[in-house]
Amino acid sequence: MRKSLLNWGMPALRYSLAVVWIWTGIVSLWLYPVEMSYALLAQTGLTGERASLALYGAGALDLVLGIATLALARRFRPQLWLAQFVLISIYTLIISVQLPEFWLHPYGPVLKNLPMLAALLVLWTFDSRREGR
Repeated sequence: MRKSLLNWGMPALRYSLAVVWIWTGIVSLWLYPVEMSYALLAQTGLTGERASLALYGAGALDLVLGIATLALARRFRPQLWLAQFVLISIYTLIISVQLPEFWLHPYGPVLKNLPMLAALLVLWTFDSRREGR
């Protein structure tokens, strides 16, 4: 039963994370109103060229991480999971300090980072152990 769960559960976890990264990149780059993105970034102290770099750089990075989640060979995935964990942690820290009201948002946009971090720990543990075999 355990092996069966791993056979479908780990890919499902990986694919769902890829969808989150890719969709976040698409929304950030093309769908969410740019003015609203700049307003949020201004609340964190980023304006002008720095805000543009943050907005488009983060959106592109999210797309790259999503594609890498789908395409990267298993031996490189532990580093990918660690990079994603660090990035989400940094995003969460910045939002917690600069935009703490998002912790009280009824849709839980920051709170949802906690299961993302847990999922990344599971994937990192699984792929790290497989590489050690």
